[in-house]
Amino acid sequence: MGYLNIYLIVLAAVFAGWLLGRLTSSQNSANPKKATDSFGDYFVGLNYLLNDEPDEAIDTFIKGIEINSDTIETHLALGALLRRRGKVDKAIKVHQALLGRPALGRHFADSTRLQLSRDYIAAGLLDRAERLLQEILIENANANANANAKWDALSLLITIYQTEKEWEKAIDCAKRLLVNEQYKKDKELRAAASHYCCELSELCLSEDKASKAREQITRAFIFDRGNVRASLLLAQIERRLGNYKPAIKELVRIRTNNPEFISQVLGPLAECYAELENMSEYEKLLTNTLHDEPNISVVLALLEMVKSRSGDEAAIEFLNEYLTKKPSLIGLVELLRLQIPNAETVISSNLNLLQQMINKLLRKRAAYQCNHCGYESRSLYWLCPSCQKWDKIKPILEADSV
Repeated sequence: MGYLNIYLIVLAAVFAGWLLGRLTSSQNSANPKKATDSFGDYFVGLNYLLNDEPDEAIDTFIKGIEINSDTIETHLALGALLRRRGKVDKAIKVHQALLGRPALGRHFADSTRLQLSRDYIAAGLLDRAERLLQEILIENANANANANAKWDALSLLITIYQTEKEWEKAIDCAKRLLVNEQYKKDKELRAAASHYCCELSELCLSEDKASKAREQITRAFIFDRGNVRASLLLAQIERRLGNYKPAIKELVRIRTNNPEFISQVLGPLAECYAELENMSEYEKLLTNTLHDEPNISVVLALLEMVKSRSGDEAAIEFLNEYLTKKPSLIGLVELLRLQIPNAETVISSNLNLLQQMINKLLRKRAAYQCNHCGYESRSLYWLCPSCQKWDKIKPILEADSV
């Protein structure tokens, strides 16, 4: 009976709606027998509820409540409750019955269509939901006419277009929403619109249309200049076109403004400096970065440069110095890799076993986590697979630490 408290609250709302409807019908000399039947349905529903049969209870309540201006909101609430409980088919029936009522009135008609659209989205019937929402937009084309329904419809359309990967349509809806003062500074909406542009940019890159891809990144920055994904894509486009200095500039911007993403920029930075034959500048950048933001990814990048220049012993000494200050399992694995070839046979075998055990442990640890819902992953997702929020998944900075 985990839902009993919720249903008792709904029951109170249902009874209040029934009572209002009865009073109204009494004032209008309605048929007393009908009121008596509704009263009987109310107690039948109560009996179902007390016997832990909530679905039958709700069906009875719905049957017992006459649809009128006093009970419409009760029906809307019941339909929403059914949807949240996973009874989408019943929620659809409730809201369809409301929508079929003649002379419903603009406000309640829009509210019902919005709820029915949510039902359809939950059921995966996206084309039906889109059709209803477009009706709301057409009927509320005038900003003075029930504007709230218009903005809610645009928000739901964005959900549909994002699901169907219709990025241009999603961008258009976002632009229309951003005209409204209420949404103008909505960071999540701006971030989402920026990512839609990034999706289009990636499609252009997959078709070798670098110039078109850059245009989409320009659009992305209009919505959100701080979008890390857009900066990474712009750097990728510049590298593909041979413009290594602009690519470095964009990657350094990420390193400065979003240091938690340093591991994503090190590879592209190394490639750019190598093409410019200026690895000394890259090493200087790494050294400064390590001083400002100690990070094992930066240490390992510097380690390879020390090793290639001065050999394994110097690399081991460099890594030992860092691990003494900031222990790291990833760093320990790298240290073992450097020491195993020079160790005695028995010790080397034991070190190999230790290395394998640590690697197995590291493979089970998440590298990224959603700041909104807590979802963890080994891979970076710009859209959280769990809560469907953009830009909420970040690297776990201490994922490699002991």
